[in-house]
Amino acid sequence: ASWEQWAADVAETHSTYPVVVLFRSPNALRSWIVGLLAVLDSAALYLALSPEDAPSEARLCLRMGFTTLRVIAPLWKIVPDPDPLPDTPIELSYEDFAEGVSRLQQVGFPMERTPEEAWPHFRGWRVNYEDTAYRLAELIAAVPAPWSGSRTRLGDIAPRRPVDRTPDDPAGQRHVDAKGRLVRSLGSRGGGPARRRASRNLPPP
Repeated sequence: ASWEQWAADVAETHSTYPVVVLFRSPNALRSWIVGLLAVLDSAALYLALSPEDAPSEARLCLRMGFTTLRVIAPLWKIVPDPDPLPDTPIELSYEDFAEGVSRLQQVGFPMERTPEEAWPHFRGWRVNYEDTAYRLAELIAAVPAPWSGSRTRLGDIAPRRPVDRTPDDPAGQRHVDAKGRLVRSLGSRGGGPARRRASRNLPPP
């Protein structure tokens, strides 16, 4: 509900003063458009995977979110499709979607549908905002987070996750990625190449 209100505020401020769209966060790894996109994807995932359990605010958040993008985009000569069909192709691949669902399964998110069953529903939601969000993100050179489209001027930057410290692994050096592979945490102590790249906000080779 708070993100729905936030999106409504952004629709008003960023259309009344379009230059605000270009304002950047003091933190180079943050962006208003990537934040909004992540929340819309969260709501779409909830509705696609667990429609009976999803709160009513999820639909309202999605509606306000893609309405906000459609209000702002034309001011920058980006013309969204006002009524896309739910089976219109999207840029996000099913493989990326399935990996995201796998992460949710690992933390015990309740699911009423399998990834295969949920995919058409998720795509049907995302088609309302993906292209517009991607084009705005490219326009302002937003941080290239996963699921936020490509940037012609930037490389991909993986998300920085907090170190998972446990009684069995207090240094947080053991971490299992989305594919179940054991990897060394970037947040653990050590001066390897991965740690040096992360400290400079550079993508891996």
